[in-house]
Amino acid sequence: MKMKAVYATSFKGPSSLELRDNEPKPEVDADKVLVKVHCAGVNHIDKAVLYGKFGHFKVTPPFIPGIDAAGVIEAVGNDVTKFKEGDRVYTYARKLGCFAEYVSANQDNTHHLPTHLSFQQGAVVPIPYMTAYRALVQRGQVKSGETVLIHGASGSVGLACCQIARSLGLTVIGTAGTTEGSKLVKEHGAEHVFNHREQEHIRQVLDVTCGKGVDIIVETTMSVNFEGDIEMTSQGGRIMVIGRGPGQLQASAEGLLKKELSLMGVGLINASKAQLQEASNFIGKGLINGTLNPVVGQQYSMEEVVDAIKNLGNGTGIHGKPIINILGN
Repeated sequence: MKMKAVYATSFKGPSSLELRDNEPKPEVDADKVLVKVHCAGVNHIDKAVLYGKFGHFKVTPPFIPGIDAAGVIEAVGNDVTKFKEGDRVYTYARKLGCFAEYVSANQDNTHHLPTHLSFQQGAVVPIPYMTAYRALVQRGQVKSGETVLIHGASGSVGLACCQIARSLGLTVIGTAGTTEGSKLVKEHGAEHVFNHREQEHIRQVLDVTCGKGVDIIVETTMSVNFEGDIEMTSQGGRIMVIGRGPGQLQASAEGLLKKELSLMGVGLINASKAQLQEASNFIGKGLINGTLNPVVGQQYSMEEVVDAIKNLGNGTGIHGKPIINILGN
């Protein structure tokens, strides 16, 4: 049986993508499941892969991009014990392939999708929520009662951070660049939301923390915000970097040293199997009890995948996670 799939034909970015109609379905290895994809998520990492900038994914064009997907299991390998045909799932495909009607995924990276969540919401989950958990818990070691500032909080990782931090008893401050984004951040756990496009947001953060600053910052655009982050972080605080941003970092280390701040990079790709399982267990429970609620952003068809990638980080503000509706639903 054949399938439709989006292929990257070179490392020249979104313009290299093309939709093919008559491609072979993936084989199902013993420890894998074959998922009939209903929706695929669009992440910034997908854009980086299309430029050949993310070396972990050792792919050679032509290849099918896409890491996050949600759908229904169509077949299981002989060694699969966690799933059966017909199960609703979301999955994190470490070897890519989600921008297609079918994807073969490892059972350890596949999880049951609660019935009250849509496939669109399922496709939001893997990369954003796993990254948020790794930043806050596994790397940031957050504690109940601390205050966290989440930059770019209206995006998929930012909203996941808001929800996870709130569920863990933290006071959440978010930043966003639009009125719509600020409203969304407020709805998903932030007590205070400020516009990061305005310089006064630094003073506002210090005002609501009585001059102390925040205990931890989750930074999505380090090259833009780093100097302000140092000013807004409390003595001995932590800055968790999940995004570098455009251009080169130009900042003095004086404040970093004076405050004895910890500056830590966050890379989901470095998580061990045990850490991935820990994060998945936490996320699964949160999805079931409702403390975690994936937010779907702009939706696209398979024919619009080039626009879906191009629109990432276009400066107009991201509200939730963009989704590709593979089945047209």
